[in-house]
Amino acid sequence: MHKENKTAVVYIITKLELGGAQKICLALFNDIEQQGYTTHLITSAEGTLVPQVKSNPKAHLLPSMTREVRFWAIFQEIKNFFTLMRELRALKKKYTDIIVHTHSTKAGIVGRWAARLVGIKKIIHTVHGFAFHNFQSWFTWTALYIPEVLTSLITTAFIFVSEADAATASRLFPLVSNKKNIIRAAIDDHLFTNLMPVKKSPLNHNAPFIVGTISCFKPQKNLLDLLKAFEIAYRANPQLRLEVIGDGQQRPALEAFIRHHDLSDVITLHGWQLKVADIMQHWHLFALSSLWEGLPCALIEARLLKLPIVTYNTGGISDIIFHGVNGLVYPQKHWQQLAQGILLLAQDDILYATLAHYPDNLQAFTRQEMIKRHETLYQQLQ
Repeated sequence: MHKENKTAVVYIITKLELGGAQKICLALFNDIEQQGYTTHLITSAEGTLVPQVKSNPKAHLLPSMTREVRFWAIFQEIKNFFTLMRELRALKKKYTDIIVHTHSTKAGIVGRWAARLVGIKKIIHTVHGFAFHNFQSWFTWTALYIPEVLTSLITTAFIFVSEADAATASRLFPLVSNKKNIIRAAIDDHLFTNLMPVKKSPLNHNAPFIVGTISCFKPQKNLLDLLKAFEIAYRANPQLRLEVIGDGQQRPALEAFIRHHDLSDVITLHGWQLKVADIMQHWHLFALSSLWEGLPCALIEARLLKLPIVTYNTGGISDIIFHGVNGLVYPQKHWQQLAQGILLLAQDDILYATLAHYPDNLQAFTRQEMIKRHETLYQQLQ
């Protein structure tokens, strides 16, 4: 077989759902080819964003790839691993030079080992937050940490979207300091900067004050804390409203909380939306109650719309949100303080305007900058 001389970059991610890691992976898959590379994508056959790549012959959709590691279906997991190896082996035969670039925890583990076992030497992994965190038992933490630390030894380069994750890796992983790169997670900034924002200040205290968030309904996002905070704040200020863009496994529990506290008329669950900017431009405040994160792209989108942030101090959030500067930052699980922050910004016009109009430096989060920095890293590996 005649091999192509172009360098091929193979992106591996578990599932194309509506998340920051997935959007970044798709942006790289689509844009890096314009820099002279050939790109391929290996992912699950399921996911909200799959229709965007389904007709692309360089998108390899594997029915066996699922998001979570399923120990009860170990034979399916083994089958997926060997299917992944087969796909990578075929690509290795086709190209003279190949880089495997994985995203997300599970794809990062199985993808890097599959690449190594078929003889691919250039292996990059982007960390969008670690699966192990402080809210786990020591057994669960260790079970998630050990595969990560072992896989770090076969990784050529790491990309971190936040300083916090880079610091965690330097502390817990051997030899990672010489492999780490900070490349911010980009968003489609033109979708937000070109909007004509709804005027929010000075605030009209007789009109609804809309608190918004974007989140999958999973334990790590901890949306129940946000609902509890909102419920307290709403009882003190009936002008408050909450809108949530997202969906997921915890929806029944969240809906039950809303019904139990008689909040159905003031909380809107929008489900997943592709055009989030059209909804966000009507919000007054962005809130986040995650227990573990990398650096949420939704925060950047919110700041481009000049929304003040009320958030827990989680992951890389402290890289861009500063207490009393462009947001209010509280310790994790202190949802009563989240409630106080929401109430404060709903009534204090001066503080609201101060936080809203802080001049953030978000150049590193543009799509153009992200692509340029990835291209530089790929060149360094050649």
